[in-house]
Amino acid sequence: MSTRKRTSLSAAQKRELCETKKNNPSLNNVELAKEYNIGKATVTDILKEKERWLSITTEQANLKKFREPNWPKLEQALSLWVDNALYSQQDITGNILKEKANKFAAKLSINNFRSSDGWLAGFKHRHGLRQFRKQGEAASAPSLELLENARVSLQTLLGNYSPEDVWNGDETGLFWKMEPSRVLARSKLSGHKKDKSRITLFCAVNSLGTEKMKLSFIHQHRRPRSMKNLNYNNLPVYYYWNKTAWMQVSIFNEILLILNNDMKNQGRKILLLIDNAPVHIILEETAEKLDSLKVELLPPNTTTFLQPCDAGVIHSFKCKYRALFVQNRIKAYDDLQDGITSTLLIRYMMH
Repeated sequence: MSTRKRTSLSAAQKRELCETKKNNPSLNNVELAKEYNIGKATVTDILKEKERWLSITTEQANLKKFREPNWPKLEQALSLWVDNALYSQQDITGNILKEKANKFAAKLSINNFRSSDGWLAGFKHRHGLRQFRKQGEAASAPSLELLENARVSLQTLLGNYSPEDVWNGDETGLFWKMEPSRVLARSKLSGHKKDKSRITLFCAVNSLGTEKMKLSFIHQHRRPRSMKNLNYNNLPVYYYWNKTAWMQVSIFNEILLILNNDMKNQGRKILLLIDNAPVHIILEETAEKLDSLKVELLPPNTTTFLQPCDAGVIHSFKCKYRALFVQNRIKAYDDLQDGITSTLLIRYMMH
């Protein structure tokens, strides 16, 4: 019985073995087997696939189990795209990789490709990509007693209104140029300054989701250059501006009057639930005109749990925005690469 301990070579060691044989053709397989403490048959099997082992990348070198991808041309093209993106300090996420892979599959006429989570995990493993966090944030929660009391009070109040007349409004900041906080890379990244260009959006919907108010859009500029020829009355949003792009008392009161007038024209009286942010102050001259709108402020630290806008509507909106961001990020990056996508496709179609 053989007493030799079983040895499993890494991809780098297999590449080294093939290079040794290539540089010393007279070296026989028995000598190579002794040097790497493996069997002669194993050496033979490795040398049969020498082209494969000689072409492995640096990221694959430490792998001991190496599984060939099902779509090698697609992954070669995507890997080269990733290399260029990382070199240009572009942030990459799993969703961006999936979307780009789908585009390569379509252009390479690969009909059976599916950018599943399993494929993504395999691609990241084969190409040495890991997820790194760029920054984080924390949140606080109300006490259970405060939350339960707030729910009871709210249920009593809602009993006086039909579901279609119960509305909820909330604003949110949108850093529309900010890069993802978690990105894929082959090593830790040196940080770069985040673009904190922001706007504020205010949305209001009824509890059935059957009616919604046009978004209120708060920008930093009165007339951005890209919008200088537009008629602001025809925009699909109510446009406001101030230097900080934040909600202000004057803007909040104007939004209330718009919603009140809409309900008055319909002959309705509604309840609007809103959080108790310092900016949510109703001026006396506004309060006198709110004859079709009752505003109810929610208790502190309960908005995440009690109001639909904060708990779901805004989250859904931002998910949709992120999906569009991924599409635009890929397009913008491809434009930056001066036709690299077309070059990749031509290169791999020729092989």
